[in-house]
Amino acid sequence: MTINLDKLREKHAEMTRQGTGDGGSFLNNFLQIKEGSNLVRILPGKDEETEFYAETKIHRITGGDGQIRNFHCLKVHSMACPLCDSYFGLWKTSDKADEDTARQIKPRSRFYMNVVDRDTGEVKILSVGIMLFQKIVNAILDEDYGDITDMMEGHDFKIIKTMEGQWPKYDQSSPRPKPEAAGTDAEVATWMDSLHDIHGLVKVEEYEEVKQVAMTILPTLTYDEPVSRTAPQTQTADSGSDEDYLERLKS
Repeated sequence: MTINLDKLREKHAEMTRQGTGDGGSFLNNFLQIKEGSNLVRILPGKDEETEFYAETKIHRITGGDGQIRNFHCLKVHSMACPLCDSYFGLWKTSDKADEDTARQIKPRSRFYMNVVDRDTGEVKILSVGIMLFQKIVNAILDEDYGDITDMMEGHDFKIIKTMEGQWPKYDQSSPRPKPEAAGTDAEVATWMDSLHDIHGLVKVEEYEEVKQVAMTILPTLTYDEPVSRTAPQTQTADSGSDEDYLERLKS
């Protein structure tokens, strides 16, 4: 049997992007937010030019086999997005079933940050929706806290997860009142050397693949052609559940 080297190279690149080259699970890189209190220290970017967070939007598409796939919205990269075209097109049909589908495929904001899990001391990726991210930003803009990512005078952040029916709520989450050093110089150096490539998580989807998926949702629509990438596009934030996302992230 002859080894397909091209496919092997693709698999190697995929494993490198997902951080599974060390034999660990990709999802193990993420903080699993448990019900109750979760204490973390949000880490700054690796340098002054790098934001401490990465932003994307996700379309969740249910296939004919019932499996859910995640697609990063191409508008994040200032490209035409066929799934956004489908989303808006479905609302124009005045069909109740199409409205339900539109709600399902709506692009929802996700934000990635590097954090220290205070339970384990490990650097994890915190993946959150707009509601929890707004709380973090509000704290940074509050003069009583300031830059909570500062390693010398920042604040730990307490994520409080409560359940309301099947949906989680994070409205009680807040920074700890007292500023403190994140750790010793040695610990800080280790953490900063262990930062995950959160910006690399914001994948540029293949336009034609996204278009084919969109056409299965609304085949009667005329879809725009792709445009050249420029600076990332700022999008209006939206609400949405944080649940289930990590389980579908690899789809």
